[in-house]
Amino acid sequence: MAAKNKTAEQNIEQIPPQGIIIKHTETQNLPSEVLSLIHKYKVNPDNISIYIRDINADKPLIAHNINVQRIPASTMKLLTTFAALKELGPSFRWKTEAWLRGKLKDGTLHGDLILKGYGDPFLVHEYYWKFIHDLYHKGLHTITGNIIIDNSYYDIPDIDPGAFDHKPHRTYNAPPSALMFNFQATRFLFEADKETKSVNITPFPKSPHINLLNQVKYMQGKCRKSHYKPKFSRNKEGDLVVKGSYATGCGQTFILRHVTKPEHLTFDAFKQFWTELGGHLHGNFVTGKVNKQQDKRFHIYRSPSLGEQIRFINKWSNNVMVRQVLLTLGAKKYGVPTTLKKGRDAIITVLKDAGIPNTEDILIENGSGLSRIAHFSAKQMARLLEIAYHDAYMPEFLASLSLLGRDGTLYKRFRNEDLAGRAHLKTGTINDVTAVSGYMLNRNDKRLIIVMLHNGKDVHGKGVALQNAILRWVFKQ
Repeated sequence: MAAKNKTAEQNIEQIPPQGIIIKHTETQNLPSEVLSLIHKYKVNPDNISIYIRDINADKPLIAHNINVQRIPASTMKLLTTFAALKELGPSFRWKTEAWLRGKLKDGTLHGDLILKGYGDPFLVHEYYWKFIHDLYHKGLHTITGNIIIDNSYYDIPDIDPGAFDHKPHRTYNAPPSALMFNFQATRFLFEADKETKSVNITPFPKSPHINLLNQVKYMQGKCRKSHYKPKFSRNKEGDLVVKGSYATGCGQTFILRHVTKPEHLTFDAFKQFWTELGGHLHGNFVTGKVNKQQDKRFHIYRSPSLGEQIRFINKWSNNVMVRQVLLTLGAKKYGVPTTLKKGRDAIITVLKDAGIPNTEDILIENGSGLSRIAHFSAKQMARLLEIAYHDAYMPEFLASLSLLGRDGTLYKRFRNEDLAGRAHLKTGTINDVTAVSGYMLNRNDKRLIIVMLHNGKDVHGKGVALQNAILRWVFKQ
């Protein structure tokens, strides 16, 4: 494994914000129509890589700066999910286990209940409730001891959720956890109370770790987008401060934020679900590990399949889920406890074995694209798309991408144009980066591979407009 893939945190050739990290190796002439578009939108052609080719053709329509290593934003998820399909298979399911430490008699566990996670990316509200519901209906009603959270499947350092963009409470920044409830997001119900002229905020699950200071202003009238964007922060005392405004016209709204540690959130949700079912818990929360010599496995929950889960990952660009997938790959390929390095190495190994060129130049970091140092080239992405299209798992991979103008992150684009429903694409957007990669069936029923990686200060606004214009051009070819 090359040094670049070993440590994502190292300094990689002093990568500047625009993401161009090596010199261009080719500047093939662009079609005059595309060159005109670049000039029209005043985009620096050095900042963009474009690869477009009919899947059945020998040569591309466009191959511009295709060997330049660029920051890909969320199009990185295509590498991670393709590797997962190849290594794990689309029918792979994650498990979550409940173990008994003590004797269960007449519905009472005289001891502790251990909850052990294996990295399920999609243990959301309804599935976690089902898991707990099944425990109750299998005859466990009272727990005299503690709830022990076993996260030992992962061996990862503490991750600062605000390191990427100084927004630690946004759910996309939540770090991975072997036992992860609802993407590590607490759900806050906002409602403007006309009688008291105040805004009520109710968290789920209730938690002793949240001392909420509600400073949201009550407003009468229509609901605006800004009302759905309250600011969450911590004061010096550790209180959770919520600021902003909320109007009567907004009705009741759920807003998700990452505000507690994963073990706390998992326990708090368990406790609330458990008591609502009629269960009793006398103990509290601790962390620990299953001892297979003395503990007894009581129940196993199995998640929706990988083939189902990658649709949520790629269509809606779920960062938390794909980071779980990376760690699962590490466990499958190199054993447990899994680490970030094992996950990165597993992806690179799968890509290399599949035939992706120069994998030593690829840097994965966390597998989600929420990164300022992750990078690959348009040529490498195009090769991945070509290989995936001819792979046995192509239907699962293709169906995971956003359908242009119909769903996912692209549901608003081209909704009323002929392009709608004719392309499966993955988008990527962070500051100074915009990208799109995938497949288009153009008006002449030709299936084309499309890769556009754009790094620079001109990517938002002008860059997206150029991207849309090129997609229109490709559709007409």
